[in-house]
Amino acid sequence: MSIIFSPGLEVLLLAFIMDISFGEPPGMVHPVVWMGWFITFLQDLPLKDRRIQGILIVVVTTGISLLVGMLVVLLASSVHETAALLIMAYFLKSTFSVRMLLNTSRHIMNMLRSGNRYEAQEALKALVSRDTTNLDERQMASAVVESISENFVDGVLSPVLFYLILGLPGALAYKAVNTLDSMIGYRNKEFIELGRSSARLDDILNWIPARLSLVLIGAAALITGSFTGAVKICLRDNNLTPSPNSGWPMAAAAGALGVRLEKPGYYVLGEEFRSPEVVDIERAARLVGTAVILLFAWIMGVLYLLHMNN
Repeated sequence: MSIIFSPGLEVLLLAFIMDISFGEPPGMVHPVVWMGWFITFLQDLPLKDRRIQGILIVVVTTGISLLVGMLVVLLASSVHETAALLIMAYFLKSTFSVRMLLNTSRHIMNMLRSGNRYEAQEALKALVSRDTTNLDERQMASAVVESISENFVDGVLSPVLFYLILGLPGALAYKAVNTLDSMIGYRNKEFIELGRSSARLDDILNWIPARLSLVLIGAAALITGSFTGAVKICLRDNNLTPSPNSGWPMAAAAGALGVRLEKPGYYVLGEEFRSPEVVDIERAARLVGTAVILLFAWIMGVLYLLHMNN
């Protein structure tokens, strides 16, 4: 059983290389897309009590993801070492996405630079849940910077940390919860009952990673930003967002970049700074990209030391 939950240095390194080199696999063979299909199936079941249905969806989806992770590890242990490494890395890579996040952000930046505002508004819908129709250029730049920093936690940091703690099954189980939250964890009339347990569990699982993001974004700010600003604004403004977690990486990024991040009617982070410009999207991408490199270097160092001690 300990082998099933043991993380591997080579697997993590290859998964990172796969992500940077190839990005996302086609939907038909993407484990997270499979999760989405399964969640949609469970969501459409005609149960009367939506709250109970939501709890069942969380338990079943997370449990199956954990089981799939165990089965993948067992399968990998029975095949050639190279094939095992590829299989494990492929499934682990599906739990995080660095290339897609940074490329999507830069794609929106390039559209804004070219004056394609409508196309940028449409592309922005892939990153944020807010209505993008009436956002001006600076508001769209703010939304992109917010998304880059927030997704650093649930799209990279958290799955990698759960891999470190519980191996591939842990990373897949976390990704199932995060996918549930992104699909049904909304506080609107349609999903308030169905998605409540998903949203609450996602908040719990991301609680420590969100706060750890200040360390990594702050360290990245020593290279490409303001370390003092990241720490100051994060510690001051992290509780201004409706989510108990998203304010940490977003406020840290606001302080590191010296920009004001605002979702009208909801929050303002770094209110003393200027509104972000299009060029700040690239600055945010470099900041988070540096934080990602520091994260993987740190995790690989930990795994190497664990391997040496064994």
